[in-house]
Amino acid sequence: MDALKADQSNGYESISDKFIANRNSNIGVKTVETWMKSLITKATVLDIGCGFGIPYAELLINAGFNVYGIDASQTLIKEFQLRFQNAIVVCETAEASNFFNLKFDGIIAIGLIFLLSERSQLKVLQKVSNALNDHGKFLFTAPLNACSWNDILTGRKSQSLGKNVYVNELSKNGLILTHEYTDKGENHYFDFEKNNVFHLPINPREPKHRAA
Repeated sequence: MDALKADQSNGYESISDKFIANRNSNIGVKTVETWMKSLITKATVLDIGCGFGIPYAELLINAGFNVYGIDASQTLIKEFQLRFQNAIVVCETAEASNFFNLKFDGIIAIGLIFLLSERSQLKVLQKVSNALNDHGKFLFTAPLNACSWNDILTGRKSQSLGKNVYVNELSKNGLILTHEYTDKGENHYFDFEKNNVFHLPINPREPKHRAA
């Protein structure tokens, strides 16, 4: 089997040692800390593409949240388990995962979505929508505008579908864009909230407002 097809981690298993050694633990921390303030106490949070847990899962765990994680790199998952033995993590792709068959108060996917093909991105966004509780939060990174480039670590193609596509796709499932952020590494963050009340269909035969 071709090595590229066999590696389901989008190239990160092959460079996992380098990724662990060179991970900048400061990039995005303030953004995630801000996002965490919108979560309920003891929230259950899923970290998609959790890597070895530094820095985002660590922030969530230290804040008292119940953290679950998935990553397609076996090496990164093993390192995660060594560092955070009470967190529940599994080695699998976001596309194939059942997200532990749970509902979450918050989901993050930092540095992952744009590694996937367009088809896989849309599939994962649909799954995230289904896995969120009402008023649940979803934070992920992708460039603001549609574009493609080669990943600096793996050399593989990355692509952003752009803000319009992400907003349109997630709004179909009751998610609204509430905030956007840019960290000091110039990574763009989209912050969505699931709130189905804004997306209930209106029966055109009935008045929007009833007389008292």
